Amino acid sequence: MRTLLVVLALLFAVGGSATADDGDPRFRRTTPRASLNDAQGALVIGVPGGRAWGIESELLALPSSPTAIVVRLAVSDASVREAFVRVAYYASSSARTRQLAVSDSAPVGAGEHVVVAVAPEPPAGAVAYRVRVLARLADPSGMSTGDAVTARLRFARAAARPAGALYSLLLP
Repeated sequence: MRTLLVVLALLFAVGGSATADDGDPRFRRTTPRASLNDAQGALVIGVPGGRAWGIESELLALPSSPTAIVVRLAVSDASVREAFVRVAYYASSSARTRQLAVSDSAPVGAGEHVVVAVAPEPPAGAVAYRVRVLARLADPSGMSTGDAVTARLRFARAAARPAGALYSLLLP
């Protein structure tokens, strides 16, 4: 797992990438009770209690080349139990349809600043995906601060094919 994170970090540093502040993709709140701000290229999120809330991208076409979604995720509010990145897969790229499957990153807890990665692994029939940055609160009836979670997203594309099992983890 460490090797995967190191390779993904290298892809993040040298691979072609798009950041959320470049306008690719656009993000919106998953509930009107959440907050979303852009601070120097980072998405700053506040979430209400209950289930996992946060932000989500527009529907994106599955990439044609090996890609990893790499996020620098920081949780600064002790009321947040965990934050994570979720990739949801869809059978249509033109309308909001039912999810076919999801892939979640490792959770990040309060006080942590971690680089997490999700290698897209779409199920059969998937043609589009949506990236979410979500958080759950320790107290489901509470509310986080407006700057509880900070996320810097990159879509890293591999310049060359890694060999062996690692390649299978980086396929779209």
